[in-house]
Amino acid sequence: MLYPDSVILMAQSNEDHTEGDILEMGERLASEVKNYIMSFCPVSCLAKLSFIGHSLGGVIIRAALPHLSEFSSKFYTYISLGSPHLGYMYS
Repeated sequence: MLYPDSVILMAQSNEDHTEGDILEMGERLASEVKNYIMSFCPVSCLAKLSFIGHSLGGVIIRAALPHLSEFSSKFYTYISLGSPHLGYMYS
């Protein structure tokens, strides 16, 4: 999706793998983000890189960030909504 001077990726790399290992899901997401950036926007024109994740998505994004260290100077915003960063408890 395009918005003036913005590109939005709705990641799909983990849609069928949400029962797996968080670190593996983070690596898959990072790979998808890298491929998207390389195919759509040269790194030289990339101004800011932001992430928004809900629930497990917020945790997966956090796991992906170390794999995206080459873009760390472009990191701008990380929003996590209702994500179980400290785990969850069964009641």
